[in-house]
Amino acid sequence: MRLVLTVFGPLLTRLLGYMPGKKLTLGEDIPAAALFEWSRWTQKREYFFDDPSMEAEARSDRVRIPVLAVGASDDLWASPKQMDRLTAHLGNAQVERRTVKPSELGLKKIGHHADAPRSGGAGVGQVLNWLQEQERATELESPAAASA
Repeated sequence: MRLVLTVFGPLLTRLLGYMPGKKLTLGEDIPAAALFEWSRWTQKREYFFDDPSMEAEARSDRVRIPVLAVGASDDLWASPKQMDRLTAHLGNAQVERRTVKPSELGLKKIGHHADAPRSGGAGVGQVLNWLQEQERATELESPAAASA
């Protein structure tokens, strides 16, 4: 994927004015400005965390809520290792990382765009369960629950 973002993507984008992701079966078409920005980020050690204009480190430090970061084992754009590097910057948040294998959902592949809507949302139930667990935990911690 690095070659797509640093060589082929910028070349095609300069020729066409956008990155033809659909035609190349890479997902959606990508606007030129986004492709060029992503291309610059992939050349930095800590991706957009090394881009001062993003203020990503300061922003990630402000995240203090539980985070569920779900990735797919076959995601070529955001590998489990890359997901771990990104979520490592959420030092003030309770982060739960999950990597889902296509076989766990009865699928042949998941890829970057997850399972919706192609598989009928096979992995959505796991996310909804996590959200409900967070809601229950919040209710238990609330002052109203303590006085009940």
